[in-house]
Amino acid sequence: MLNLLKQFFRFSIVGVLSFGIDYGLLFLLTEFGDMHYLWSACCSYTVSTVFNYIYSKKYVFSAREDVSRTGQFLLFLLLSLCGLGLNTVFLRWGVERLGFHYMGAKILATLLVSVWNFVTRKLLMEERQWGRNGTWHFKKISRKNQWN
Repeated sequence: MLNLLKQFFRFSIVGVLSFGIDYGLLFLLTEFGDMHYLWSACCSYTVSTVFNYIYSKKYVFSAREDVSRTGQFLLFLLLSLCGLGLNTVFLRWGVERLGFHYMGAKILATLLVSVWNFVTRKLLMEERQWGRNGTWHFKKISRKNQWN
């Protein structure tokens, strides 16, 4: 359990930095780039996802050894595209249904999508092993075990 909390802490640090990139670009592209907030959100989410991928590889999740680097990237891309879809839906819902300013709705969308990102990456992208009691458990992260 302690390892999971440490991992979630590292995930949160990378996530906060990614959020800063996402939130800042959303504001800049919408306010100064004259883009519609949903297009700005797609662009900013994409840039922050690239940052998140690089640093999640390095510091958060251990790589699955049964999947190639290309396969890992494609899975990450697929999960991120789903996250982008969720982010867009939640952002639009927050603005158009709840009446939030797009920057406030972005915070709500980010909180909801962060849960999706952590759970799906943990379950689908991280190395697991069979435990002695016949159940799956996740490998402890070590420098040797990071994504290549």
